[in-house]
Amino acid sequence: MYAARGIVEYWIVDPIQQQVTILELVEGFYEEKVYQGSERLDSPLLTQIDLTVEQVL
Repeated sequence: MYAARGIVEYWIVDPIQQQVTILELVEGFYEEKVYQGSERLDSPLLTQIDLTVEQVL
C-alpha cells in the first residue's frame, strides 16, 4: 500500500524493542534496516539528520 502511494521511505519506531526500522523502497520492494541503541540512523531520504536510536526514543 505504501509503495502504491509512492512512499519511498518510512520508519517504524518501536519503544518496546528499543529499535528503529527504516524501510526504503528499492525497485518496487522495501529494504529493511534495523537500528538499536547508540547506532546512528542512516536515512537515504533525510541525509542531513544526525540521530541515534536513543535520541529518537
